[in-house]
Amino acid sequence: MTLSDKLIKQLHNLRQQGMKMAEINPIAALADEISDGLSKGEISTSDLHLMLDDMSSSLWHAMSERLVTQTNANDQQSIENISELLAGRDCTKMIYRAVFTAHPVFALTNQSSQNLCADAEHYSDKQKHSPVPNDAFDIRETVTLADEHEEAMSAICRARDAITKVNDQIITYNQKINSKMWRLHLPNMMGVATWVGYDLDGRTDITWSQSIALRLIEKRQALQRYHDALSLITFEEQKNICQRLISEMANCEVTYEKFKALDNSNNEIAEAANLLTDRDAKMISPFALSEEIHAIAKSHSDDKIARALMLVASDIKAHGFGMGEIHLRINAVQLRNAMRSVDGRLTSSSDSSISNRQLLDRLAKRIKTEEPWNINFLTLDRETATARRQLMLAAQILKHIDCDMPIRLLIAECEKPITYMTALYLAHKFNIADKLDISPLFETSFGLEHGVQMMKQLLSFASVQAYVRNRGRLAIQAGFSDAGRFMGQIAANLAIERLQIKLTTLCHSMFGSDVELLMFNTHGESLGRGCARSTISARQKFIFTPFARHHAANTTVPIHHQSSFQGGDGYRLFGTGKLAEATITSLFKAELATPTQEERDDPFYQNRDFGLDLFLSLKNWHETLFKEPQYGQLLDTFGPRLLPKTGSRPAKRKLQAGAERLDPSKIRAIPHNAILQQLGFLAVVISGMGTAAHNDIERFVEIHDKSPRLKQAISHITDAKQLGSLNTVLGYGRLMDNGFWIDKAYHGLQPSNQRAFRQIANFLRDGTSATAIRQTVWRLREDLIDLYRLTSQLGTGSARTTGDDRSDLDILHATRIALIIDTIVRAFQVPRFSESNRFSQSDLYNAALTLNFALIDEIVTQEFPEDARSKTDMQLKETETYTQNAQLSYGDMTSKIREPIAHNQKLIMKITQLISAKYGAHG
Repeated sequence: MTLSDKLIKQLHNLRQQGMKMAEINPIAALADEISDGLSKGEISTSDLHLMLDDMSSSLWHAMSERLVTQTNANDQQSIENISELLAGRDCTKMIYRAVFTAHPVFALTNQSSQNLCADAEHYSDKQKHSPVPNDAFDIRETVTLADEHEEAMSAICRARDAITKVNDQIITYNQKINSKMWRLHLPNMMGVATWVGYDLDGRTDITWSQSIALRLIEKRQALQRYHDALSLITFEEQKNICQRLISEMANCEVTYEKFKALDNSNNEIAEAANLLTDRDAKMISPFALSEEIHAIAKSHSDDKIARALMLVASDIKAHGFGMGEIHLRINAVQLRNAMRSVDGRLTSSSDSSISNRQLLDRLAKRIKTEEPWNINFLTLDRETATARRQLMLAAQILKHIDCDMPIRLLIAECEKPITYMTALYLAHKFNIADKLDISPLFETSFGLEHGVQMMKQLLSFASVQAYVRNRGRLAIQAGFSDAGRFMGQIAANLAIERLQIKLTTLCHSMFGSDVELLMFNTHGESLGRGCARSTISARQKFIFTPFARHHAANTTVPIHHQSSFQGGDGYRLFGTGKLAEATITSLFKAELATPTQEERDDPFYQNRDFGLDLFLSLKNWHETLFKEPQYGQLLDTFGPRLLPKTGSRPAKRKLQAGAERLDPSKIRAIPHNAILQQLGFLAVVISGMGTAAHNDIERFVEIHDKSPRLKQAISHITDAKQLGSLNTVLGYGRLMDNGFWIDKAYHGLQPSNQRAFRQIANFLRDGTSATAIRQTVWRLREDLIDLYRLTSQLGTGSARTTGDDRSDLDILHATRIALIIDTIVRAFQVPRFSESNRFSQSDLYNAALTLNFALIDEIVTQEFPEDARSKTDMQLKETETYTQNAQLSYGDMTSKIREPIAHNQKLIMKITQLISAKYGAHG
């Protein structure tokens, strides 16, 4: 019997006992069994390695199959079946862009992601998996901005290739229905966008010159695409166009190297800037090039060549001289700071005695009366305010790299009209308002509740109305990740849907059908970030529901939808040509799908009072939990140290062992959700609905029976519950309970560790974490009782885990708890040392109890430096027994403390990767 089989058998026995005796926690009890086995030598670390390798293999194959299911990669005819969706559609109007973001979810190495995607493609063809690489779930040591950008560009290339194939099918359809006019219409329904290298929300480590360098290399890459495609087509003007592209590529290359190497020398800035700005015949208008190629296609005698030229022209029209529409990202505070040196009267701040309306009036007047500024690259270099610098960056890109492709300005934490008006004022001052789409992000409870009122107030100003009409679009962004963190994922989903519906109504009342509503939904691949649905179709229905789409269609407001694919997790949906083609085709179908009659007549929307009461109850439940200090203590228990480095963004604050507790509001959504994943219960998804539904459970059951929307929500919750266990949370939490360690010492099953057990118990005597965690778990468990009752009445099957369900996850958690126990014990076995200026014994103990492996090693290394003589292989004939009975000596520190703890850390972090794999994504 393998170790895994043995543990599964023990787990099932413990589960049965736990159902009869409430005191038995199956996961905690199994962790004790593993811990005792490790202590007695009955289980070795080699045994654990073999078990984790076996689990890695099955999880790897599950992730591969999941990719195939999500993308629909096993449907070989998928792309050929889109013509029925095109009837009555204007193929020249953009309906959807996929946005590639650099959210920190690069948990797997790039090579592992590539291997996983290759396996998925192979499996979709052969229904047989490739061998699992040995390092499949290794963590990344570092993730740089360059790494993120390179991976984003690779995914974007494949996405654009897939879009070209969709465009080819659109042209085929147009040719079929109108054999004379088909060449007149360039397909422009889908595209891609990116903010990788342009996102400065919460970070200041990306310089303006880095962003310019990235934009230049993206232009170089795009021009190469166009050149390669045109080189394969035989037409009279080919040589001339290709030569111009070659010349521009060469200049991009040289200029890129100059900007990449920039320091603070004004002379070097001048040299780089002049190369970009002071040059004749530079290509900065992609639309002109697209129209030139399209004109050739219109008049060419050969249909095949005309088609090929149109595909290139479409690609250029959708993406310009870059790899995708770029999104500059800042936050409201950065915008407020940007105005302080412009107007000392606090024009952008409503925290003074001046009313908000007065401030808006003043800025609106200035937009109308003031002349724009002229800037150059030296102005940009000298600018210290992040928001002004980003807008200057946009201005220089539009002047010197690509004058046609619009740039998005995403404003995080945008809750006041003055923030939007400030952005518009600065856009006017930098003379880019005609190419800049200002997009406020609504992600907090306040923002989602008041977003429509904010936009309505702004649109009462003629300057804002004129700006929106000129752009032809009203752009907004809704953030599933942060909203889900603050109010729970289901309540956030409902709030965002309400926002989308109300904005559609507002847009129609102000502009009729003349202005499109651009809705960008930022979400992720995992349950905690708003998605992880079984298919692309289900994914798109969750973030932009069929009813909201139906409402938009009824109001005749054109919708331009965008949604995000985050970091390494999201990029895998585009990890090979075949996967990208399947993903893009699935997205295209989902965006054009007509809501069913059942979705249009959903009783959930007809019973407005019921829907509002449910939403408010669910939202209030989560907001109350979020504010409770005990919840923050739960997140602070091991959680931060269980996460690998998954992105280049610097941490907002460093965590010191034993120092301050984490404030949940200061933790970003992805690590927040990742901590909950790793502790075993994704409360932001699972919790709250049981309580909320029981306010009127009979009506809930009645409406649910005929409501696709409620079924969608309950499915999301139960999918997360299948992975969630409050026993797991208690298993981790008890490690902070001094009583647990006293019991370990009392039972005497590990005599050699008894002294350490008592020391740990004594150190934790006055701690509050264990009590706080138990209180939070009881709160979550009480709600879970109602959820079990609810799912039973709905007839959807019990949400309770039974049988073999979640056995692999339970074993992973139990194993990791045992390894954490071993790590803490070893740290407490370190002999007492005289306190230096840097470290005390308490520092070491706090480091152990927060799993700060690096600090443990640093303290032990400093306080117990290796004796060179201990390394010498001395063969003395005289025997001794002193060392065997003595406490750990200096020479033992490496073999009995540092090396085992380092080994534990590797196993613990591998388990982190496997748990993420089980969820399908990090965070």
